Amino acid sequence: MTLADIAYSVGEIVVVTVIGGSAFYFVKGTLRSSSEGSRLAGGVQAVVVNKPRVGRWAAWLGVEAAIEDGMRETRGVDDPLNVAVAWGAANAFFSVHRGSRAACRPRGAQGRRLRRGRVVRRLQPRCLHGVSPS
Repeated sequence: MTLADIAYSVGEIVVVTVIGGSAFYFVKGTLRSSSEGSRLAGGVQAVVVNKPRVGRWAAWLGVEAAIEDGMRETRGVDDPLNVAVAWGAANAFFSVHRGSRAACRPRGAQGRRLRRGRVVRRLQPRCLHGVSPS
């Protein structure tokens, strides 16, 4: 898999996420938050209001897919560890603006699963600058 293939795969994921997220919020806006006479306007307004949310999801999924494809290519193995590390790395990448400690802390379901394993216990002391793992 070349770099161009990885970029194409990431592009597909971003496009599908944007289309699916926009369609979801359009339907949600037409059915829930608009009166009977202005359903089309309510759907368009819901898409415009939720545009940043859809963009964040698309960017996050794109970064996760790029990391996962890169790991699959370098390791030569397609296993759940690639997905778990890619999710954690994507979360860390998008948490950097909160500081290095927040970026290194495992979050979400993947973080809880990895926290029980040895991988995070080995990385935490270096990552958190001497804070012992709990």
